[in-house]
Amino acid sequence: MVPAREAWRVGSGVCQDHVHVMLGCARLMGLPGRYVSGYLHSDDETHLASHAWAEIYLDGAWQTFDVTNNLIQPTHHIRLAIGMDYLDACPIRGIRCGGGEEVMDASVEVQYAPIDQ
Repeated sequence: MVPAREAWRVGSGVCQDHVHVMLGCARLMGLPGRYVSGYLHSDDETHLASHAWAEIYLDGAWQTFDVTNNLIQPTHHIRLAIGMDYLDACPIRGIRCGGGEEVMDASVEVQYAPIDQ
């Protein structure tokens, strides 16, 4: 992840960078915006990593924008955290003290569950 200004300058970045650029633009226009982290549900294994998107407050409601995938009001996004930026809503964060080696391993499994009506 790079600062929004740098992502804008080079014209590329990862989803977190795209969200920061969009939020910066929205906020310059006086629109409230928030950073969202989570996952995408897909039928294959293309989206097993965490993802980020923006929500902008328009017309009395929060509207979802996945800038990376060019989607408005997507239906396959699973929200984990909301904040002002990545540091407010990062999926995992902490401090490690001490010596030795460590390896972090994570896996994601998402499936639809029926909703009783």
